[in-house]
Amino acid sequence: MDVSQARVAVLCENLYQELELWYPVLRLREAGATVVIVGPVRGEVYASKLGYPAVAEVAIDEVTPEHFDAVVVPGGFSPEYLRRNKAMVDFVKASVAEEKPVAAICHAGWLLATADVVKGRRATSVATIKDDVRHAGAIWLDEPVVRDGKLLTAQLPNDLPAFLAGVLEFIAEAEQTERPPLPDYEPSSAVYSSPALLKNRAAGPGSANYRAYAELA
Repeated sequence: MDVSQARVAVLCENLYQELELWYPVLRLREAGATVVIVGPVRGEVYASKLGYPAVAEVAIDEVTPEHFDAVVVPGGFSPEYLRRNKAMVDFVKASVAEEKPVAAICHAGWLLATADVVKGRRATSVATIKDDVRHAGAIWLDEPVVRDGKLLTAQLPNDLPAFLAGVLEFIAEAEQTERPPLPDYEPSSAVYSSPALLKNRAAGPGSANYRAYAELA
């Protein structure tokens, strides 16, 4: 597949690692791919670990794996929030089941573990979660980037060039298929004028559980 015909979903939640989201988004857009930032809520602002904002262009319940040719899962602490979201977990599980390329870096191994898609497969992650990945059944390797079939995993931001080279390789190998049209959306930008501040609110009336959310300062 020519990269100009490719669609890539990048999953977003609060406390994402800045480089691990924006490097893939900008590198793949530079190459000519259509890149869509997918979050829990369309139009909601999500704060990185350092307050860099990202806006979800579409909501996870608006799309399916059939809309895309590949999926990228950034790290940071965001995978902990992503794996609490059943729709996100189901999206990744279905993407792997349908043999869509899935690329996950750093702490994104948490989401792969919850989606139960690494059992018996070679994978890597940031070293601090290697036990989580191993307990999910993966053969964890201390290597910067590991490919096992259509699953690509990487360890750290320094590994992003090789990680994205692997994503582009996936796209080059893929065959063009019929896909449903994407929902209408407004492409977001890495340019911003205000940082995003992370706050917490009750999950519901009278609830003792809290959900993180972000607002522009």
